[in-house]
Amino acid sequence: MRNRLRNGHVVTLADVARRAGVSASTASRALNGRGELSDHTRAAVADAARALQFQPSQLARSLRTSTTNTVGFVVPDVSSPFYAAALKGAQTTLHDAGYRTLLMDCEQSAEREIEALQTLLAHRVDGLLISTVGLGRARFEEVAGGRVPCVFFDSSIVGSGDGSVILDNHAGIELLVDHLVGHGHRRIGLLAGSPAETSGFERRAAFETAMAQYAPGVTIAGVAGREWNLREGRQATLDLLGHHEPPTALVASSVELALGAMLACRELGVRIPGELALATFDDAYFAELLDPPLTAVAYQPREVGETAASLLVEAMADDEPGGRDLRFDVRLIVRGSCGCAE
Repeated sequence: MRNRLRNGHVVTLADVARRAGVSASTASRALNGRGELSDHTRAAVADAARALQFQPSQLARSLRTSTTNTVGFVVPDVSSPFYAAALKGAQTTLHDAGYRTLLMDCEQSAEREIEALQTLLAHRVDGLLISTVGLGRARFEEVAGGRVPCVFFDSSIVGSGDGSVILDNHAGIELLVDHLVGHGHRRIGLLAGSPAETSGFERRAAFETAMAQYAPGVTIAGVAGREWNLREGRQATLDLLGHHEPPTALVASSVELALGAMLACRELGVRIPGELALATFDDAYFAELLDPPLTAVAYQPREVGETAASLLVEAMADDEPGGRDLRFDVRLIVRGSCGCAE
């Protein structure tokens, strides 16, 4: 273990000072790059610290400076390909800026999200990156409002935080609906996500708006689902296909819901795309490996994390952050699940 001599003694700043032949205050100034010291003195202290394997206490430093150089990263489900990629992007940007990342997975639970925020704030993080499961503004402000700079990504709380990075949900859903209508589908259903989250309620609203443009010839053949997981996608698909006039095409609000739809169709013996076309938001890395490959709305989740982290670094460096709300462009990737030839 570093900072320990062979006899178990914890190496202190005083040990470094003694070995270098200087006072403890001089050793501290040398290690922190402060004060007017000769090159010889700085080198002697650095050599002593290296020889003793001394590392300054991060806790002591944080108490002096009121900073910990850590950022909390809170997500609903870290197993999601989107959040995993966003985390990688955020970590890279934060590391380059001198920050470490503390990850908290709240398992799609508002209470777990509150616990995560409380834990991170108790550990005195310098900032927060949050994809909220849908906390109300009043509850969020009660727990974390104004304590440290905060930037939201994917799902935000209107009126809170110091910025947000959100996908262009309306444009993405419109691309999917337009494409399916172009294939001749007149009864289209939606597999919806959590209505409490930005991506959930925006994608449902966008679906209703896009479908209204084609009424009355094109109709909504049902909306089902309230969670972002395969199990919900399977059950929602079973429900919609059980209607008297079932959809001939489905728009899935996430790739997890689309996977659930494919599972339900396999159980029912429904062929995709022969009997049911399927297109989804989220072009996951495995989408083209599926049978059939998924038609999907694509974007760069890693860049979402990088951009959100950059906004947070700016906010942490600014005494009065202005806050910026950014929308990420999306595009349609056409594959076989919608009925297009590959």
